[in-house]
Amino acid sequence: MGFAATYVKASCAIFGVYGVMMLLNPGGMVTDHWDIASTPEMEFWIRGHAVTIFCEVFLMMNVETAVAAKAALAASVGIGILYPWNARFGYLTPNLPLKYPMHYVPEGLMLALSLAGAVAVQEAPEKKRR
Repeated sequence: MGFAATYVKASCAIFGVYGVMMLLNPGGMVTDHWDIASTPEMEFWIRGHAVTIFCEVFLMMNVETAVAAKAALAASVGIGILYPWNARFGYLTPNLPLKYPMHYVPEGLMLALSLAGAVAVQEAPEKKRR
């Protein structure tokens, strides 16, 4: 198994765990990372987003490795920009009351997945369609 296939499996495992946490413990997704209380409204959208994550994982496990690696890279960079890095640097949503050291986890995880994804997509070029 090459690096790209390993990257896809690792991405699926990581996002799959996030999906399970979103489904089963959406309040923890708030209180683990922010110094605020969770609300039913927050838990509602977090729990619903689990479906998106599960569909992404399913598709990445069932398409060619090159396509899955691109999808995992796009998800990692996009989620990194919109969630943990935005929370840290406040370029879209300033002044969130983050909890450290716990919030280092998604910041570092999305950075690692993004960098590994850049390598993986170079290793597994997509086949050309006819």
